[in-house]
Amino acid sequence: MSLLSRKLATSLFVLGAIASFAGISPMSLVAADAAAEVGEEFAAGVAFAQQRTVKIYGGGIGRTPGYASGIIVSSEGEIVTASGALLAADSLRVTLPNGQTFPAQVLRRSLPLQLVMLKIDASTPEYFDLKAASTIETGDWVLAVSNAFKVAEGAEPLSVNIGVLSLRTKLTARRGYVDFPYEDEVFLIDAITSNPGAAGGAVVDVEGKVVGMIGKVIESKNTGTRLNYAVPADLIAAFASGQETSPAADPAPSSNEKGELGIRLFALGGRKGPAYVDRVLPGSPAAEAGVKVDDLVVAINGDVVRDSSDFQKLISGIAAGSEVTIDVKRRNELLQLRVTAAPMR
Repeated sequence: MSLLSRKLATSLFVLGAIASFAGISPMSLVAADAAAEVGEEFAAGVAFAQQRTVKIYGGGIGRTPGYASGIIVSSEGEIVTASGALLAADSLRVTLPNGQTFPAQVLRRSLPLQLVMLKIDASTPEYFDLKAASTIETGDWVLAVSNAFKVAEGAEPLSVNIGVLSLRTKLTARRGYVDFPYEDEVFLIDAITSNPGAAGGAVVDVEGKVVGMIGKVIESKNTGTRLNYAVPADLIAAFASGQETSPAADPAPSSNEKGELGIRLFALGGRKGPAYVDRVLPGSPAAEAGVKVDDLVVAINGDVVRDSSDFQKLISGIAAGSEVTIDVKRRNELLQLRVTAAPMR
């Protein structure tokens, strides 16, 4: 089936669905034929991906949902997903395709790729072999399988979007333009995947071979537009095997000198009070990174900050020159900031 005929079949399927909903009959026979043809072609890939994609539940904050998706990458309960504040929750859990739910822990992170490796105490014989990734080319069909909008809670099937691979390109998502940094290559895909809960979902070809993983939502602060993209499977494979290194994956301090971020919290409430920012020292690393007064610190390097005591404990071991990832809640936004600690004055 040619690419043109595939696109035509998909268009007829969509138009037929609209006509059927509206009670229009002339297209129904054509749409039914197109739908059958499209369904047969994608059925195997969808079924394969459904058995290897999981639902992840944690803690929501503000407008940030407390749910996401993930892909199983080994038979030993290892799962890769996109970075997010929900992963800092004490009740982080993963629901497998069969509906079983297990507590999960964070093993390691990649700041440049915004990836996180999770581990559950369960056997997962059905997984994506990242070394046998798809050899897909520009213009080929892709399937995006995820728990977008929390369509599934247990053993229900996940949402599936059909699209086309546009291109592979270098992406540098800079702070100030988007809510978090991304520094590597991505697959741009012609499918709407930038939805709540979709991050961490599988992107596969028509046979079910993994193409990549739906990335964390990237939204331009200037235009409000979102990017539909996938982290390529070869980059995920390097991260999963420990070959990809980043400040988050390798947090070894660059010196023995104690570091300073330049953040001062509200004294009201004592050590058990919320970790609200009272002052940001002028010219400090926190000021340069964009931390603002009244921000609520919710996580440091992925570790949840429940109160001021947690904040002080987590920053006490930071060495000068170390890069620290700070998640803050600002009104209804959740922002991730990267701060390089300066030597204590």
